[in-house]
Amino acid sequence: MGVVFFALLLWVPALFSQTIFVPFGATWNYLDDGSNQGEAWYHPKFDDSNWASGPAELGYGERDEATLISYGPSAANKHITTYFRHVFRIADPDIVPGLRFEIIRDDGAVIFVNGKRVFSTNMPLGDINYLTRAVTSLSGLSERIPETFVMGPDILVPGENLVAVEIHKASPANSDLSFDVRVTDAIGATAPVIENCTLRMNSSEPVVAISSEHISASDISSNEAALRFTVSDLESGYFEMITNPGKPVSVFTQGQITAGLVRFVYSPASFGAANGDLLLADPLGRNEISGVVASIRNPDLLWAIEDSDNGAYLLALGTDGSDRGDWVLPGATNIDWEDIAAATIGGQAFIYIGDFGDNLAARSQQAIYRVREPLATGNFGGVVPFADIERIIIQYPENPPGERGAGSPGIPARRDAEGMLIDPASGDIYVFSKREFRCRVFRLAHQDRYIGLQTLEYVGDMPALIRDSVGTATAVDISRDGLEVAIRNFEHIFLYRRNDLTMSLADLLTGMQVEELPFVGSAPYPFGEPKGEAIWFSASGNAICTLGENLSRSVSVPLFRYPRLTRQSPPAFSISVSDGALSTGPQAAAVFFNEGPVEAWRHGFFTVDELSNPAMEETLWGDYADPDDDGMANLLEYAFGSNPRKAGERGGNTLLTASPFADTPFFTFTYYKDLSREGIDYQVEISNDAMSWFPVGDILVARENGVEKRRVTVSSSVHRECWLRLRISRER
Repeated sequence: MGVVFFALLLWVPALFSQTIFVPFGATWNYLDDGSNQGEAWYHPKFDDSNWASGPAELGYGERDEATLISYGPSAANKHITTYFRHVFRIADPDIVPGLRFEIIRDDGAVIFVNGKRVFSTNMPLGDINYLTRAVTSLSGLSERIPETFVMGPDILVPGENLVAVEIHKASPANSDLSFDVRVTDAIGATAPVIENCTLRMNSSEPVVAISSEHISASDISSNEAALRFTVSDLESGYFEMITNPGKPVSVFTQGQITAGLVRFVYSPASFGAANGDLLLADPLGRNEISGVVASIRNPDLLWAIEDSDNGAYLLALGTDGSDRGDWVLPGATNIDWEDIAAATIGGQAFIYIGDFGDNLAARSQQAIYRVREPLATGNFGGVVPFADIERIIIQYPENPPGERGAGSPGIPARRDAEGMLIDPASGDIYVFSKREFRCRVFRLAHQDRYIGLQTLEYVGDMPALIRDSVGTATAVDISRDGLEVAIRNFEHIFLYRRNDLTMSLADLLTGMQVEELPFVGSAPYPFGEPKGEAIWFSASGNAICTLGENLSRSVSVPLFRYPRLTRQSPPAFSISVSDGALSTGPQAAAVFFNEGPVEAWRHGFFTVDELSNPAMEETLWGDYADPDDDGMANLLEYAFGSNPRKAGERGGNTLLTASPFADTPFFTFTYYKDLSREGIDYQVEISNDAMSWFPVGDILVARENGVEKRRVTVSSSVHRECWLRLRISRER
């Protein structure tokens, strides 16, 4: 787990009296001509001397306005946007904990302070211009009760400050408009906010448990177990509770973190170019492999099938391509097996076999076999118990038309299919057509037991898939976590991703968000892959693999492996933290991510702005920086309890050295180790030439008040001349 250097402190200690900077009923400059004012108007230097002015409440249509403004020449086509500006004074922004706004608006509003947008209400997301309408038309109490929000003090300046507001109507035919604002300092039940933090985790695991050492809060005078963290603007993944996987959470408590209930799930990186280092052990005997999937119960095992003209059995392959034996499925028939899938449903591992190949579109009924996955020991294969095999009889709906046109009442449409996956979140079965102009997706909802003929549900087409010379989909697989779907044909590999399991898999597959992955192509082995009919995710999700049917009777058939690339960006998000009460107003708050003991120590000597600037690491706050030029790097200053920004100021850990006298056979090197200085190692080293250094053991002389006195003794008869040093480094 890496170390994080970001922690933003935006709040200063609270004030205990309230100051009103802009009262209700204040006088505002306003522009009510319906013009497009662009962006210049909400900046402090804009000249509004030719605007009208008047006290709030400003508006029309309610008969309670202090200032009646214009809506334009037509009551049926009123101006959408009206602009308001007001200047207020703050003598010393450093003692203002933030601003609290109470705004009456009808219908929507966008608020700017000193040229920066700080809040919007009842307005759509994205860009907003003078023709943008409010989301809804307000009426009744909703247009009379002020909406409240709080902003931090970071953009305030001494002297004049500008608040600018644009009011947007939901419809040009609406009868009224209302506007008034009160601005006070932020006393009250408001949460301190820490924004634009970055959580950096060097982890090869797709899911990382979050503990109090990863996310913690300090400087809030409350019980930390009651702290609430609210996450927004999240990138590169999502937070979830281990009790409800796949369901993102945006709010969690310090108590949940401490209990180990919160974890972060990465959005996975993409996949790189293939390598073909692994070879199929028996390419001549495995000539018609049409599907492969990673085993759930058996590590380092793959299950494969062959298509028509072959037996009804599962082929066990090692992940290295080795032959691990055949497993016979009694009672099953291989008419045209085309794909294989695996999923854990209700705690039970299942293998699904799709017997739905139909090159001539002649089959009115097809089948999917659901098999309890056997535990494969040894390399000799076996027989799957008959009771562990379920045959699901399926047919397509009458519409949409298949390759022989639409069906008719009681007669299904007919089509060829070669792809199948099982949604691990729901257990639903998805089947993908091959030969149609666009790949069509069909679903069979999960059932504990499938009884009778099952009619697939048409989900939709896949417009993002590129058809090759033969068809759209020859194999499909879904990652074990259910977040990624890989689809292939002879010439392409496509990757679909959903952000989390709350997104409908049907919506994902029928959408346009798809990535085409690098592909070796349909050239002959060993440089390409003819007639590609298999694709699968590795069990860990760290690779996608493909295999083609060995039509060339080649004796060298590679399993092409596309490794997952290194993640390009760490998780990033904004976060706010609240103690749930804040009865005395905003508290000084800081949130630190992946803080170790050394990082926590830094906050006592370096500002948040400094620690947030990577360019200052080498010269100011990094382990090896020496900002006071006293010859002691920051890591040494930490170890010895001294001030890294004040030369000559030492802590209690002073090195003591004693040189040998002529009549003594040894000399000593003594140092003090402060046990409270966690996260570092102490090691005495010796050298005869001051170039090559070797560790030397020391002994404990005394321990008092959490400080150890340790000593190295060196024989002067063995070491006539030597150098000793104390090496301080990070714990490994």
